[in-house]
Amino acid sequence: MYRCEVQIMYDYISIHSIDYKNKVKSKDLEQYLTCDLGLIKESHLKFYKIINQVFVRVNGILARKDGSYAYDSLDGIEEINLIEIDVPSEIDHILEQELADMANAIAKNCSWIIDDDHGLE
Repeated sequence: MYRCEVQIMYDYISIHSIDYKNKVKSKDLEQYLTCDLGLIKESHLKFYKIINQVFVRVNGILARKDGSYAYDSLDGIEEINLIEIDVPSEIDHILEQELADMANAIAKNCSWIIDDDHGLE
């Protein structure tokens, strides 16, 4: 029997364009996350993946220049400039490495940066 743990989020990894200026199309991001990284689409700009039996959520976000959210709803958002990967409170070495690999892959694909304070050791 397969068991997946949904854990309380402790922190998040923030991946974004420099000064939040450059955006990616939502449909391009969806294709990359689902086809290349194996995430499952939960709803518009909300994805998840089970890593080492832990539920990990990834969200595409439209942000203002200061990084704050610039929307009330994700419905109709066609471009984003911020991606957040939830970091569960209980994290082991395997999960930490998988999250780091995912964050690096997304940053490279979008030509974005990972915040220095990114939720990982």
